[in-house]
Amino acid sequence: MNMSLYEIEAHICGVPCAMVLRGGSNGQYQAVFERERASLEEIEAINWAQPVIEGSCILPTGYGFTVEDISYSSNTRSYTVTVKVAEQFLGDVAGFQAQVDELTADVASQVATIQEQERTIQTQAETIQALEAAGTAAQVEEKLEAAYQEGVESNG
Repeated sequence: MNMSLYEIEAHICGVPCAMVLRGGSNGQYQAVFERERASLEEIEAINWAQPVIEGSCILPTGYGFTVEDISYSSNTRSYTVTVKVAEQFLGDVAGFQAQVDELTADVASQVATIQEQERTIQTQAETIQALEAAGTAAQVEEKLEAAYQEGVESNG
């Protein structure tokens, strides 16, 4: 004979939860678990810091909770877990990770382009220095040649 008073509203970390009600203060909730469907050990094992919620209930998704109290009612044969919102946590970050990977690849590509440009600039600077040095040498040679010619002609 089924003594269940409630339909199952949701599963929290796989544990059947009859219902979740708003608690007495802001950010506080009360999750009701029937003893017939969930043991105290199962309820205590729920990871309230990052609960996996299946089905519909008023617990805000993407949040962690801290357990304030677990009480038992022999009248309804159910456990009531009073939880308080602790902090928001990131759920599935695969999409975000893909964006980060794409941006990282873009940055790496830009760095490679900049390094290539820096190498080109360095090569051009070395070429300019070599040309200037060669130009100076050629000018010195021309002046020496002109001075020699002048000297030869004036002595002749």
